[in-house]
Amino acid sequence: MVKFCPRCGSIMVPVKKEGKVYMKCTKCGYETIEKEKKYGMKYQIESTKRVATAVASEAKERKLTPEEREMLNEYYEIFLEEFEREPEESEE
Repeated sequence: MVKFCPRCGSIMVPVKKEGKVYMKCTKCGYETIEKEKKYGMKYQIESTKRVATAVASEAKERKLTPEEREMLNEYYEIFLEEFEREPEESEE
């Protein structure tokens, strides 16, 4: 059974506060305690209306280990050597 607000005539919905069930108007906020009937609320969302969301988090500063730093230095040296060779080979 649908209950309507005596003040504004809008639909009232069950709200649980402090272990008791109240009927609350969705428009004006009028509340009355509900003694007789038991109400429950169930929300169902269709799978086609679900939205995927992403959570952004703050990036953490990551320090390189000595081994990683050494490996990067080696790669950088190799890159520089190869970079210097390329113009010589393309001019020939």
